[in-house]
Amino acid sequence: MPRDHRQEAQQEAASREIWWAWIRQRIENVHQHVTAHDVLRQGGVELEQSGSDDEEQFRCPFHGMDNKPSARVYPEDHRSRSHAWCFVCQEPWDAISLWKKFHGYTEEEHSFTRALTGIEQEYGLTTPPVPTGVSSGPSEDDKALEAFDALYEALERRLRGARPDYQRLDDMVGYLSAGQVLDKLRFQVDKRRMTPERGQEVLRQLLERIGLKVRS
Repeated sequence: MPRDHRQEAQQEAASREIWWAWIRQRIENVHQHVTAHDVLRQGGVELEQSGSDDEEQFRCPFHGMDNKPSARVYPEDHRSRSHAWCFVCQEPWDAISLWKKFHGYTEEEHSFTRALTGIEQEYGLTTPPVPTGVSSGPSEDDKALEAFDALYEALERRLRGARPDYQRLDDMVGYLSAGQVLDKLRFQVDKRRMTPERGQEVLRQLLERIGLKVRS
């Protein structure tokens, strides 16, 4: 009996959607129980009170000597999760991406799920069982999509935080334009009209543009 390639493709797509729903469930569970503050303290970083009662600053451990605190950690609010931002590295990190930095995980190793398992184990979180009929590991395409999703979420948070800088520079058109680029990228990658790898390249270019805008 000949193979039904169309049916196989539909089954694979359905399985992938279930797998991603499981991953997002785990991500949400981590963010409900672990903050960027928790991971920084676990990594031996000393937090110092900044000008705002809600924000703390720290000497970034990721770019070498940091004699003056160059990074801040922000609590969760209605706009974004708890996260940190280094003004030298020009990078945003939430609890999971901070965990990856401290433990040497890299995007090139496609190690997001291993990092997710590590942080669950460290903080005693229960990992929900793998859904029935779904592979316990992602395909190469899924791994690339993981990396795109992580970078997309980080840049989205960074853009929200950069809004005051755009207002200061009287460039809300630039701010809205950057948001439109994000929306289009999400659509293009979700609809498979752009590869996740290409999406990551565009996201990194946009992150550089936002960083330049903030420093100007």
